[in-house]
Amino acid sequence: MKPELIASNPKASDVWDTLKAHLDAAGKWRDEYASPFGVLVEAIVGFYETCELLQDPDTPPLLVNPRKGTTYRNPLLDIKAGHINTINRYGSAFGLTPLADAKLKAVPADGIGELLKLMTGPPTG
Repeated sequence: MKPELIASNPKASDVWDTLKAHLDAAGKWRDEYASPFGVLVEAIVGFYETCELLQDPDTPPLLVNPRKGTTYRNPLLDIKAGHINTINRYGSAFGLTPLADAKLKAVPADGIGELLKLMTGPPTG
């Protein structure tokens, strides 16, 4: 079931429908994936929107502090990088990369455990 946050946003709903159809066709979709899948969809939509803002000629990659005259990176670049990290982590968790696809094919039918492991990244410590 599509979360309300996704359903109420036409762009997010389109991305959800497209990717979910791809996962359904590959036999990778399970209803318990809806919440983490929603995070992936929101990151993709956020990435597109951030890129659109950065392509606007009135949005420079460097900004100037008017009081001190110093320059700094536009925070949109950091937001874009955050979206890319989320897309990479969650996209690989759903087998949307060749390596992750191979890993998910090797797990038992209750793949939610492997999905969660892929999303949290390698163990630390």
